[in-house]
Amino acid sequence: MSSSRFLGGPRERLLAFAFFALVFAIGWAPAADGDLFWHLAAGREMVATRSLLHVDPFSVSAAGRPWIDVHWLFQLGLFAVHGVAGLSGLVLVKCAMLASFATVLLLLVLRSAGASAALPFAVAFSSGLFAVRELLLVRPVIATLGFLALFLYLLERFRREGATRALFPLPLLALVWANVQGLSALGPALVLAYALAFTASARFAQRAWFPFVSESGNSEHDGSRAKRLWSIAGLSLLASLVTPYGVQALELPFRWLARLAPASANAFSANVAENVSPFAFETAVAAQFFHVKWFLLLAVASLLLPPRRLLLSHAFVLLAFVTLALMANRNVLLLYWVGTPLLVLRLAPFLRFLSRTPRLLPLRRHAALAGYAALLGVAALAGTAAAAESSIARPTPFRMPEESVRRIAAGRDVRPVFAADNYGGYLIWQLAPRNRPYIDTRLILRTRAEFEEYLALLDEPRRFDAFERRFDFGYVALPTEYPDRYLGLIAHLYASPRWKLVFTDGTETLFARRSSPGDTGWDLAAPATTDRVLADLAARFGTETELANAARRQLARLQLMTGAADEADRVLAGTHGAEAEALRARGMLARGDAAGAKKIATRLLRQHPDNLNVLDLLAMVALADGRRDDATRLLRQVLSDDPFDSEARTILQRMEEGPYVEQP
Repeated sequence: MSSSRFLGGPRERLLAFAFFALVFAIGWAPAADGDLFWHLAAGREMVATRSLLHVDPFSVSAAGRPWIDVHWLFQLGLFAVHGVAGLSGLVLVKCAMLASFATVLLLLVLRSAGASAALPFAVAFSSGLFAVRELLLVRPVIATLGFLALFLYLLERFRREGATRALFPLPLLALVWANVQGLSALGPALVLAYALAFTASARFAQRAWFPFVSESGNSEHDGSRAKRLWSIAGLSLLASLVTPYGVQALELPFRWLARLAPASANAFSANVAENVSPFAFETAVAAQFFHVKWFLLLAVASLLLPPRRLLLSHAFVLLAFVTLALMANRNVLLLYWVGTPLLVLRLAPFLRFLSRTPRLLPLRRHAALAGYAALLGVAALAGTAAAAESSIARPTPFRMPEESVRRIAAGRDVRPVFAADNYGGYLIWQLAPRNRPYIDTRLILRTRAEFEEYLALLDEPRRFDAFERRFDFGYVALPTEYPDRYLGLIAHLYASPRWKLVFTDGTETLFARRSSPGDTGWDLAAPATTDRVLADLAARFGTETELANAARRQLARLQLMTGAADEADRVLAGTHGAEAEALRARGMLARGDAAGAKKIATRLLRQHPDNLNVLDLLAMVALADGRRDDATRLLRQVLSDDPFDSEARTILQRMEEGPYVEQP
């Protein structure tokens, strides 16, 4: 079968090639997610033991618990690619998969709507994908995008042509998908959506009140096609059970879905950033996903265009993916991936009308030029973003505790490690089974009570003293900024007589147990410590000035948290920008210069009215001036915009407990 049958003429083939390259570039970024590393560790464990995993062998809090590892096939492939080409190979394979699967959707649009819809689809799809590029991680969801594209392509082909052979691959695809990711339930769900739509079409399409057009274009054919779809839906559902975990694997997506339910009592949805609704807060998450409202407005606007009769199958699918996206921002990627081609198909009659009306020829030419210009604009943005990324041979800077892991590995202590959950996967990959982390991002293995206890340690660090005695941790590894929720616990450990700071580069901290009262660690108030860290950062980042300055700012924040304001000033010397200025103001406040801190904070707020960090600073200035009511108002404003702001929450808690003592 020739490519021209799918892609049409030279213009369509050139567009497909450019689209493939553009999507490849959009996916270009180093590994930034800790999940990747426990997936790699699982692949390594399966190869080493020559068996699948049924219990958790990696973490302290879930050791020995049943683990429905539905990702096992993905993990084996991941480990194989990593063994040959390392992290670079994983990123390249991810980009190639993304580009290939996106091209399948372009083919779907070409075959269903013709060449007039191809360019609008390419522009809209690449724009949406670029807007959520931070979600394009080396995770099993990349494979899920491919299965979604194939399911949608084959179902649309069957809807148009009625060829039963288009449905035959679906149960096989469902079987493979079920052994790659828990989202495999979406496959049978898509088939069920089309089966329901064809059934309704066969029964009601002739009724004047029915607002949907016949699925096949002829309601007389819809009944027989519905029966075939129901059969394939049943086979796909049965195929999804063919895993090492049987019915439990099919139940897993529904357990995940329950943990995404947006409710204040649901610790898993309220305290995991990617599980929060894109419309949850005024600034923090909503600002990042501002584009979702425009997508939804476009979807609503498409209903107003003639012809007004819709396809029920498309309405079912769009409604389902909109619901998932509104539950958790991580699902916005799925919405854009599936929803964009369906919206373009909805607009296809209007686009064909424009392309076939002679008097609109000048408008059509201008629209085409605007489309190509928009595509070039997205390409420029994607290229600029890709060029700004660090090396794909290593994880994204500051996301993984690379230096802390080296020190733990070089030591002799084999006790477990308490670490941030997003550090857990990397610790598993690098240190298990010798030093196992307490927790990692596989929260499905933890109960709500366990996760809430973990969160309470961060919000109320004093609890950690009793907690750590239960597990006899040898080390504690915590980030300073991503997220900054750990700063309170870092300050508590730094002041503790039981722990000593043995490493920091400003972005990560490593604490070890003291062997005696005289066994002291790094003194952040000592100039020698500052000089050592700055020298290490200069050697590590070289000419990457932006990264080095980011690390310096985080080091200064850490020093301010631990009472070393003078050294923080030394670290900030020569740095510029709003963040550095805010840190200088915090240093002034620590030395009692509330007026100087207020002057800087007020100026920064005029320049950046939505900067929550500045509002936190103004609240501390208000407290220093004795204006408790003003401080409370500012802190509540911060928390209304971002309930994850740990500093505002900590200050309010201290205010409720008694007289507030400033700790910048």
